[in-house]
Amino acid sequence: MPRPGDEVVSPPTGERLIFRQTVESSNGQLFQAEIFMAPSPYVIGCHFHPEQEERFLVLGGKLGTKVAGEEQVTEAGGEVVVPIGVRHSYWNVGDDELHILYEHRPARPAAELFFETYYGLSREGKLDAKGYVKNPLQGAVLAREVRSFLRPCSPPPALQPALFAVGSALGRLFGYRSVYERFKAQPAAEPPPA
Repeated sequence: MPRPGDEVVSPPTGERLIFRQTVESSNGQLFQAEIFMAPSPYVIGCHFHPEQEERFLVLGGKLGTKVAGEEQVTEAGGEVVVPIGVRHSYWNVGDDELHILYEHRPARPAAELFFETYYGLSREGKLDAKGYVKNPLQGAVLAREVRSFLRPCSPPPALQPALFAVGSALGRLFGYRSVYERFKAQPAAEPPPA
């Protein structure tokens, strides 16, 4: 489990996440992290959160979002709130590094697991250009494990439970897991800018 002040990085996508509040530190009330995203064409693809409201407070740069089909740009000082179950995606729309305070209520262990494993897979080159896990069996194992936190928009949500159950079972037979020790968050290498 990550602790406040730990970080995960994803050089291929230009992201760095520093955990600020975790399930343990907030007694399950709040997941909070600072996310830094380099300027790039990378987009966090369409997904939704079945149990959590999500908030982005822009601390620096420009955040592009598509929430329920509506695109917008939010600059420093602005906030975007994504209600439970609403499809959305986001990206750095500016020419400078994007810095956001990112929150989910309530906190879920699956969020912490997701960020550690997803960023770890990214560091090892196991994501495609759109940020999806290249190996569908590894993807199914992770998707099934984090389903209380995050679900992709595709395949259709009604099919996901069956597809990810079968894919996850096969993936585990081939040795894929949702947690890898080598992907665990580490204390932040450098403090965030003031």
